[in-house]
Amino acid sequence: MLANRLPWEIVETLPFTDRALIDSWDRRVEAAASVEERVIGLVGRALARYWAPAVGATAESWEVTAQRRHDDIDLALGLARDGGDADLIATASLGRLYATWGPPEPIGRRVVLDELERLRPSVADQELRIRIVEWQVLDRFDAGDLAGVRRWIDAFLAEAAGVDSKLFARREVLWRANLEMLEGDLDEAVRLNEEAIASTADLAGSPFSFQNVAITMAIATFFRKGLADVLDAIRSIRASSPRVEANWDVGLAFALSEVGELVEARARFDELARDRFAAVPRDLNWLVSMQLLGLIALNLDDRERAVHLLDELRPYAMLDGTHGSGYASYGPVGRVVGLLAASVGADDEAASWFDFVLTSRDPGPWTSLTRLDRATSRAHADPAGALADADRAEEELRRFGLDARADAARALAVRIRLDGHGGPVARLSGGTWTLTHPSGRADVRDGVGVRYLCRLLRHPGERVDVVDLDERIDPSLPRESVVEPSIDRGAQAAYRRRLVELEGMPVRTRQLDAEREFLLKELAGAAHPAAASREIEKARVRVTAAVRRAVAAISDASPGLGEHLATSVETGRRCSYQPRDGIAWRVES
Repeated sequence: MLANRLPWEIVETLPFTDRALIDSWDRRVEAAASVEERVIGLVGRALARYWAPAVGATAESWEVTAQRRHDDIDLALGLARDGGDADLIATASLGRLYATWGPPEPIGRRVVLDELERLRPSVADQELRIRIVEWQVLDRFDAGDLAGVRRWIDAFLAEAAGVDSKLFARREVLWRANLEMLEGDLDEAVRLNEEAIASTADLAGSPFSFQNVAITMAIATFFRKGLADVLDAIRSIRASSPRVEANWDVGLAFALSEVGELVEARARFDELARDRFAAVPRDLNWLVSMQLLGLIALNLDDRERAVHLLDELRPYAMLDGTHGSGYASYGPVGRVVGLLAASVGADDEAASWFDFVLTSRDPGPWTSLTRLDRATSRAHADPAGALADADRAEEELRRFGLDARADAARALAVRIRLDGHGGPVARLSGGTWTLTHPSGRADVRDGVGVRYLCRLLRHPGERVDVVDLDERIDPSLPRESVVEPSIDRGAQAAYRRRLVELEGMPVRTRQLDAEREFLLKELAGAAHPAAASREIEKARVRVTAAVRRAVAAISDASPGLGEHLATSVETGRRCSYQPRDGIAWRVES
């Protein structure tokens, strides 16, 4: 089989590359006695050269070696097309994908894949057919097309039917792990990675595949804002991975910048940024590395390099940053391009890329972060839109279990509301409540009265028993035995004065007698303090006084807001907030 005579895996997983391997393929090219042997030799040599500069197997630069690989593949493809054999054309075309893996290859890859898909039914070699489908899976991951990923995974399983290969089985599990991550089940993504690698630990390529687990765990930890916990692990992997040393340098610098270790992050970023990021080879990891470098520039507020990284990433903004053959995702490149554009004042471009991500990608943690990014970027220019984005981002992030990210979305929404947008809000911070309403804004010290008040503000129209407000009272006291006075003291005094008047009238009528009976009955019902719990009565007095003090303090700070509350808040045995508009306050404490 053709594929068995080619080191396809050397590009992605096998760590072995040396001068002897390249020399052996040189000899095969020179000794080729047929078109088939020459095509295989050229493709094999291109694959063997892929990592040569990174491991010191050649003194040539990455750029020179890359051109040699391109030349070998161009020659192999020309010979294969002249021969017209489907397997040879597929071999050379797959060689194009593997041996030139890196920028700008993802942009024009679909043309190669379309040709390979047309060829696939005519290709006799099963492994070639399987690899064609593998690249279709990766291409759909890069496009953020998760439905397409699922269809091509099914096609992969059909094409690989009957092949007893743990490596192929591992690919499927790792793809499904990436899907779980993209859809928001972080724990399942990590579990599937660990399962896949544990089941193939004794196979070639497994040392590199261990990094798939590390990368997946790092992404999950990033989502949960816990990268400080994996800094040592990143340092260790970086030290043991010379072939992709620059990529792990980027990963370490990013983690440092995320957790606030800005001095070391800056030093590492400066090293990577020399000569316009020449230290980052344009290999299969280039795009994800540049994504992270863009985020580092933002964390370090490095505007000059942000401009350069924006220029580098813009051509790839419609893609996702995918690790390996689709085993993990660094999210939409458009999100990072949007953030970079916003940081340099290109607000319209930023908005267009955020919109693109949110309308072209399936819902998941990355789109929720993009929504939060869009909210942050337009908080001043479009507070209503930003508030809607922040509220929705919080809801989505909580659903994914990303509470720290959700808290950030919530804090942004509160700030926007405190600026007077999106309805009334009360927020406790540092011992001070800030209350913002269309009628005014007030800052008052924390206290039980404000807390009682905020409980009412959160639920307009709801009558709340003082027993539920006052924490000092025993909640087990029997409420149903309490008889609350039906009229207040002022009304009682007025009723008594009227009774005196009635008693002094010289003429009695049926109407006056009925009025007298009514007043006597009302006063009798109001005169049962013994039937009311003394503790509950004390609570009523405490709550009423505390709420009134809070409203008075708010009035001192904002007469308009104070007047609104004074006319909308009712106290007594049952307290309530009865605004005319019926709008609830958002309370943050």
